[in-house]
Amino acid sequence: MLSELCYPFDGDEIMRAKKKLLRVLKEHETGTPLKIAVLGGSTTSDIIKVLELFLRDRGIIPSFYESEYAQYWNDAVFGNPELSEFKPEIVFIHTTSRNIEEKPVVGEDAQSVSEKLEREYQRFEKMWGALYEKFGCVIIQNNFELPGERLLGNREAGCAFGRVDFITRLNVKLYDYAREHSSFYIHDINYLSAAYGLERWHELRYWHLYKYAMSVSAIPEFSYSLSNIICSIMGRNKKVLALDLDNTLWGGVIGDDGLAGIEIGSETAEGQSYLKLQKFIKAHKELGVLLTVCSKNDPENALEGLNHPDGVLKPADFALIKANWNEKSLNLEETASLISCRRVLFLSTIIPSSVT
Repeated sequence: MLSELCYPFDGDEIMRAKKKLLRVLKEHETGTPLKIAVLGGSTTSDIIKVLELFLRDRGIIPSFYESEYAQYWNDAVFGNPELSEFKPEIVFIHTTSRNIEEKPVVGEDAQSVSEKLEREYQRFEKMWGALYEKFGCVIIQNNFELPGERLLGNREAGCAFGRVDFITRLNVKLYDYAREHSSFYIHDINYLSAAYGLERWHELRYWHLYKYAMSVSAIPEFSYSLSNIICSIMGRNKKVLALDLDNTLWGGVIGDDGLAGIEIGSETAEGQSYLKLQKFIKAHKELGVLLTVCSKNDPENALEGLNHPDGVLKPADFALIKANWNEKSLNLEETASLISCRRVLFLSTIIPSSVT
């Protein structure tokens, strides 16, 4: 993987160097081919370019069909020969709040707004149905980000004609559809834009100049998020966490500070932060992610720390524990070899460094 594309990355640097990065990735033209149709309600050219970087970096070689500007509806519902000939395996629909056609207006009554909401949802459902019928492929659909301004302030939420209220209700309808259709995926730009910062996301000059529905600086975050869905569909998502111990799963060094001296649990702010991290990692295990340890440590110290009474993660939670004084790179290679060979052991004891 290219270091420039490893998260967390510098989005502005990716935008500046995207042509160079693509040339480097194309030097090793190996991977799984994938046909992706991008149907856009706004400009999508740079989204596609950056998406290709992230996919190629993870072993997927994409080819793209790109709709003409704002022709997503016509391409999906009425089709065109070029799209039909392309035969997409995945259709990504890049619509945003700017593509909501029927928005509530000031003073509109609740019944009228609800009827608008249903018509807007039906417009999208008709589009998805047409795509399924024509191509039988996976569909990825953006949900809707909140607007960059609130005319009614806090009343936007809970007011019949508030746009925040309208967008929230429309998103819920998309989520209901996703639960009922296994080949339909939500790209959650509502969360993504909030995490990025709505003011930075809605940088209006990019819309007025280039018809980008987000700031150019946000495109790498957007494309990376989208690539994660595609990689998951293609079985390329990461399924193993290799974790250090000291100052990672607890504060301090178990070999120096002893069991009583490390920070984990609810007694201190630092201990609470490590406890929260352990709970987060434990939740990944419950989702099916394998946990492993890769730590420069004495085996008995590693076990002692993992058996801390206030810790959430215990030795039995790990598929493999490598605690020794070998180079971590060697331990990671051996762990990867054992896992790829399906020789993963669910143990509550240390795997010696000699195991290969």
